[in-house]
Amino acid sequence: MKNQYLFSFILLFFSLFAQAQTAEDRAKIVQEYNKQNPQLKNARQATEVAISKAFDSAEIRVKAYLLKYPLLKRTFVENGSFYYLKNIDKDGNPVYINTKSNVESGTLIKANQFYTGGTLGVNITGQNMVAGIWDGGQVRATHELLSGRVTMQPGQPLSGNAANSYAGDNHQTHVTGTMVGKDIANQRSARGIAYGATALNYDWENDLTEMLNFAKDGYVISNHSYGYGNHEGDPIWRFGAYNDDTRAWDQVALAYPTYLPFVAGGNERDPEQLRPNRTRNNGNWLKLGYDMITGSSAAKNVMTVGAVNSDKTMSGYSNWGPTDDGRVKPEIVTRGTGINSSQFADKTTNLPSDNSYSGEENSDGTSYAAPAAAAGGLLLQQYYKSLYGNFMKAATLKALMLGTAEDLGQPGPDHKFGWGLLDVEKAAQAIKTRSSSVNPANQSHQDVSSKGSYIEEITYNLLPYTGTAPNTQELTRSVKAKGGEPLIVSIAWTDAPGAEQTSANGTDPTTSRLVHEFDMLVSAPQPAGVSTSGLGLVSSSATDFRPWRPSTMANRTADATLQTTWFEGNGDNYKQVKILNPVAGTTYQISLRKKDTSPDTLMPLSIVVTGTALDVPTCTPPTLAMAGSNSPVVATTPLNLTSSATGGTAYAWAGPNGFTSTMQNPTVSSSTTAAMAGIYTVTIASSA
Repeated sequence: MKNQYLFSFILLFFSLFAQAQTAEDRAKIVQEYNKQNPQLKNARQATEVAISKAFDSAEIRVKAYLLKYPLLKRTFVENGSFYYLKNIDKDGNPVYINTKSNVESGTLIKANQFYTGGTLGVNITGQNMVAGIWDGGQVRATHELLSGRVTMQPGQPLSGNAANSYAGDNHQTHVTGTMVGKDIANQRSARGIAYGATALNYDWENDLTEMLNFAKDGYVISNHSYGYGNHEGDPIWRFGAYNDDTRAWDQVALAYPTYLPFVAGGNERDPEQLRPNRTRNNGNWLKLGYDMITGSSAAKNVMTVGAVNSDKTMSGYSNWGPTDDGRVKPEIVTRGTGINSSQFADKTTNLPSDNSYSGEENSDGTSYAAPAAAAGGLLLQQYYKSLYGNFMKAATLKALMLGTAEDLGQPGPDHKFGWGLLDVEKAAQAIKTRSSSVNPANQSHQDVSSKGSYIEEITYNLLPYTGTAPNTQELTRSVKAKGGEPLIVSIAWTDAPGAEQTSANGTDPTTSRLVHEFDMLVSAPQPAGVSTSGLGLVSSSATDFRPWRPSTMANRTADATLQTTWFEGNGDNYKQVKILNPVAGTTYQISLRKKDTSPDTLMPLSIVVTGTALDVPTCTPPTLAMAGSNSPVVATTPLNLTSSATGGTAYAWAGPNGFTSTMQNPTVSSSTTAAMAGIYTVTIASSA
């Protein structure tokens, strides 16, 4: 006769996922904002006043322009895209913004690994998380995919109608479904990526003021699938420029550094596509698809998203960078082609509908790539909060997403795919194995017994490096490489707004728009008898490893190279060192500096390191005797599974990622090492 005893080993925080972003959590974020020093608080208040005045001034200019040209309309639809006259620039040119045209999208970025049955061993779907969604019209809040999940906010006047085929409303409803659409039986392919989350919806008329209030309330993620029209006839200097609009988006993010906006990169890349008036859809067509990033998508403190096809190839429409000062844009890509989602109106009858869907044909655009990335950000923030009790700063989330992205296209960063395809499973594994030794108070810190990743939000005021007192102007961190996979070190920061670019600066000025600039050097002990001449990516024998140096506007089609000295980058507030073949068990030192032209005021810095050693702490379960207790054991780390019962014939263990182990006749203590933290079940087969 055999007796079976089942024991479950459960993650300490497994039951906490439902406590994602409660009102108390938002209040905690707001409290952190209010604790900032008076200088930062005053700057935030000044930002709110400035953005409010800018909106009022823009409205006056637009109304005057329309009076001068009465045949023009403030809103219109062209090729299915909804256009809105947002502003008149300082040279008197109109600035139009337009809409940038779900399960498979989520699968490509591996969001399904968050759900029940996924490799992470959790059920993270966005529960209690709230997305802000700004778009060109009204959301269909009664739609079967969205009912009970979305709320159109007060004072949002933009609305579609039958005459324009509800273009803005359809777009708002489609984007919202991609982010938070429910899991319903008759439309499984339309399920949103963060399908347990909710959304607060806004039109784009007064977006910056509303974004400030949204962030002020402690929310952390928003999506913006719209941007400049980018057509022939638009001023050429505006392409790739850091103009007044771009600068304002950076002001908002700086004021509330836990808040990260996701912005669509735009769909005008094809130099041959013509508009109905026979002008080119691509207003910078001589650049053959490059230098098409404008307005909000050119900001430093947002996540600009490009679109790929289902097979990870580049789409035929997604805009390419870089910015004029050489920053990588887009920064990340997700699937934007063939996305089925909710629609405001039925495509056949053109009547509002609660069960209308776009289908996958002619449903393409960075508009649908951006909400996929934003929803991935929601899931990562929820998971981090469930494990560690707080949310990541926006710079930390950005460093995590870019540092774990799947490199596509040219080696390293390029201006088509950015840093690569979002991989939220890999990012989540970094969160899961985050070292418990983070946020050190000291200037130099070693974490050579890392669990598998190192994530730190540094608030030490690193002064600009002058070389006169290097010990007080350099931070160091040390980590131990796992080996067998790249060691990737990322740093990011939410930078202050840079100097505004205008038509007077000409076309493609290369002046950096960074205010604070950090850099790093990763060093390893030099093996005996090995030359020290090799620097950078490919050689594990080199002593020094420096960040990528992306190609500039002047050589935009070239592969990225590597810095050869300090501060040789191209103006990005994200930098990455990638060591392809690190030596297993070797301690690598990370040295951080701030450029001598930077202000000496505090600028928080985030660092994320993956590919570090997975040292396995021992977690011994209770003795499994014949009549043993059924008490569960907390398992927040990879387990050292031990059995010491007598008389049993076999102990069979099962855990995440298909882990299994069997111990025969454990009359004395015996053990096996599990691969990861998670839920483990042991079945004891024994004689009566």
